[in-house]
Amino acid sequence: MKVPCRWLTDYVDIEVTREGVERLAERLTLAGLEVEGIEETGTLSGVVVGRIVSARPHPDSDHLTLCRVDIEDREVDVVCGAPNVVEGGLVPLATVGAELPGGLRIERRKLRGEVSEGMICSKEELGLEERSDGIWIFDPALALRVGTDLAELLEYDDFVLDFKVTSNRPDCDSVYGVAREIAAIYDRPLQRLDVSVTESEVRTSEKVRIAIEDPEDTPRYAARLMEGVRIGPAPLLIQHRLIKGGMRPLGNVVDATNYVMLELGHPLHPFDADLLHGGIVIRRARDGEEFKTLDGLTRKLTRDALLIADEEGGIALAGLMGGENSEIRPETKRVLLEIASFHPHVIRRSSRSLGLRSEASQRFERGLDPGGIPLVADRAAHMIQKLTGCTVLAGLADAYPSPRPARKVRIRPSRASLLLGIDLNKEGIGGILRRLGIGTEEDGDRLEATIPHFRPDLEREVDLIEEVGRIHGYDRLPSTPPHAVLRIGKKDRIERGKDLIRDALVGLGMSEVVTDGFDKPDWREAIGLPADNLVAIRNPMSAAQTALRSSLIPGILGVIETNLNQGIDGGMIFELGRVFTRPMDEEEHLAGALFGRRGLPLSGKAEVSLSEAKGIIEGLLAALRLDRISIETDRTEGFLHPGRSGRFTHRGEEIGRFGELAPAVSERLSHPTTVILFEFLTERLISESEAIPAYSEPSRFPPSKRDLSLTAPVDLPEGRIRAIIEEEPEVESVLLYDLYRGRQLPPDRKSLTYEISLRSADRTMTDEEVTGIISRITARLAELDVSIRS
Repeated sequence: MKVPCRWLTDYVDIEVTREGVERLAERLTLAGLEVEGIEETGTLSGVVVGRIVSARPHPDSDHLTLCRVDIEDREVDVVCGAPNVVEGGLVPLATVGAELPGGLRIERRKLRGEVSEGMICSKEELGLEERSDGIWIFDPALALRVGTDLAELLEYDDFVLDFKVTSNRPDCDSVYGVAREIAAIYDRPLQRLDVSVTESEVRTSEKVRIAIEDPEDTPRYAARLMEGVRIGPAPLLIQHRLIKGGMRPLGNVVDATNYVMLELGHPLHPFDADLLHGGIVIRRARDGEEFKTLDGLTRKLTRDALLIADEEGGIALAGLMGGENSEIRPETKRVLLEIASFHPHVIRRSSRSLGLRSEASQRFERGLDPGGIPLVADRAAHMIQKLTGCTVLAGLADAYPSPRPARKVRIRPSRASLLLGIDLNKEGIGGILRRLGIGTEEDGDRLEATIPHFRPDLEREVDLIEEVGRIHGYDRLPSTPPHAVLRIGKKDRIERGKDLIRDALVGLGMSEVVTDGFDKPDWREAIGLPADNLVAIRNPMSAAQTALRSSLIPGILGVIETNLNQGIDGGMIFELGRVFTRPMDEEEHLAGALFGRRGLPLSGKAEVSLSEAKGIIEGLLAALRLDRISIETDRTEGFLHPGRSGRFTHRGEEIGRFGELAPAVSERLSHPTTVILFEFLTERLISESEAIPAYSEPSRFPPSKRDLSLTAPVDLPEGRIRAIIEEEPEVESVLLYDLYRGRQLPPDRKSLTYEISLRSADRTMTDEEVTGIISRITARLAELDVSIRS
């Protein structure tokens, strides 16, 4: 942002000298408004408005012209080499002794035998543009008087401050915003803007209709209508200020809108009202819709573009650029002035989709509060009326579906004093905030601040405290050593549990992988996980980042596929990470996989097995002190093999699932192979990891062991049989050492043989006691259709 210092003097008193401007730049930088550079415009003296009385070819040159120039008090002869010399034209003439901005001094000299008593200047020679094709011929509509000193019409001996404005301070992206900062820092008066307008009795809202398709895209859209406009050049002073601010003068109406944009930081756009048809509607463009912008390019639009349209089609790309079909022309008589607020993300996406950036789009992308629109509209109407003599219709045509109330933030002097290390009271804080345009009211021992529309960055108490520190001066804060007490941090229970899981699985031979947190739609769809519970990302950076993941399994399968494609024929991997589901649920999960060859010496080319995976999981559960785990096979996920999968439950609550990947899914791999998957809820998995183990004194008496051969239904889980056996308090251990299915049994039965160890804490058990316990066990097992095998 380039800010001319002499423009600042319209609003606040500053010293416009090299030393004064350097001190100002340093003070602003210390206050958080970084000045990256200072440009000097240079000095202009001895240059006056002249009229070319006559122009004839130089007798000894085919490209020079001998000009006779009237400068009011006399006529002078000047040799000019420009191709656009015109008799009667008003031009800037540097007389003998004149000094130009680049330091050039004009002397009386002879060119090809002819004396030249000055130089007719181009804009380039006056420092107004980088390259000129000829001399500067003033527009007759400026009505300049011959002999007028050009230094009175332009604004030289100036310094331009180049600011690095952060995205959270759109108020400082304006001349008036910088003036407000200076006035606050130096506690000087800030001049009010002249927004006076002579309005007609007819109201703008009677002539202009506005419809907003989506208030999320366009929080507010307003317009002012002006009639009897006379198009012409803006005064040279305004043109010079625009040039110093980095803009090109185009004509009084457009220059007025650009002037107000630089002054207040809010872009505006003027339409030729006679070229519009019906009301204004702000809508998304249709895919494939074409629109010709002011730069003469016809652009093919998508739904990402926000369009300002009338009944016949688009008239402007919202926040980016106007349309050729509604631009201001020399014959324009009626002007419709747009003042709007658009959502930053919408403008950013529209700009990116079209590859089009403009001064306006950069400002809209920072976010402009709709509350400032009336001030901007009035200031622009004042400027246009002043420059064109137009009639301004009364009021605004204003579409504002959801007005935003002023934000209130409370600040405690005690808290401000603690954070800044200085003594502050309500009066001192209130005075600083009021200098920044922030109203305050007392609220007990606090102040309640009303945040103005131009400060969207002030949301919390600490933001206000920062403002107090900035304006007070960080360099004035006392330097004191810290007295903080150092405390050793520690991980929370979840992170400690995750560390235990990592240690256990790595110790069991697995490797940890880390994938990004985004949805993998190809693998998610392959395993049949739903899409309706995904948490969508509003502004994704790429097509692969449109939603957050709802499971770790698709990412694990992606890692397996990548490894297989790289020639890795097997591995054991796991991942700890968060998954996200609507409505905004967030959980820590553990997922893992064994795939391909086992990779163990002397095991041939054998692939991983379900029992191997089960052993790893049991080792993990043991490390996490989870006992009484059951495996249920009554229902499994659709992407797992129905006969080789199950659910882990703990005290009746599901904590995870595991199983072999279904053949239909594994065939999607570039090199189909065996894949064993598991996924657990981390929170439930570590629920017992920090429990203090309960120890009991071992019995001094010998155990009694019995073998128990049973027959049971094929579909009865072994865990239910084991649970009934372990209900007896004297049962110390249960070992299943044989499982049989075959010709000696009916097809719907299986045989299980257990070794049961029984022990009493206070005596040696008798045969009668052991037999009684076995009898109670077999009686309860009979209820499950389990019997002693004969």
